Amino acid sequence: MIRLGRMTDYAVVVMGHMARRPGELVTTVDVAAATGLPLPSVSKLLHRLADLHLLAAHRGRYGGYVLERAPKDIPLSVIVRGFEGPMALTDCLDNESTGGCGMHSNCAVAGRWQVVANAIEDVFQRLTLADMISTEPCAKALAPMSLADGPQPGAQGPTHG
Repeated sequence: MIRLGRMTDYAVVVMGHMARRPGELVTTVDVAAATGLPLPSVSKLLHRLADLHLLAAHRGRYGGYVLERAPKDIPLSVIVRGFEGPMALTDCLDNESTGGCGMHSNCAVAGRWQVVANAIEDVFQRLTLADMISTEPCAKALAPMSLADGPQPGAQGPTHG
């Protein structure tokens, strides 16, 4: 099964906490206490989220972190990609720059894994931080998509960066 790393999961939890406090300066200790996550992990996460320009860091005695953008303007893909890197579900996708996995000419499913990766990336792109903390269903991001359709209009495929 496809599984995101623990720190990616924690990053979404931390960003969800921050999204419920837009414009509020929040300390590392406050985030750790509110989320139940270990303080050292929260510290690392907040630094990384600031490096990704999702949070602004304010240093000093009265410092803390605050969201850089509105939760509706933060796609889940930015958080996931920031911690996981570009999507590569299979070795052939991971080795695209080198011409595939070496079995490409004999592969019955060559090219289809990219369609799957694009569909997953599309959902991550359409889901926002606001959707993640909402109690409403995420219908817009979960609209059905046919494999023949490829990514939805306006969706970006996996990017490196």
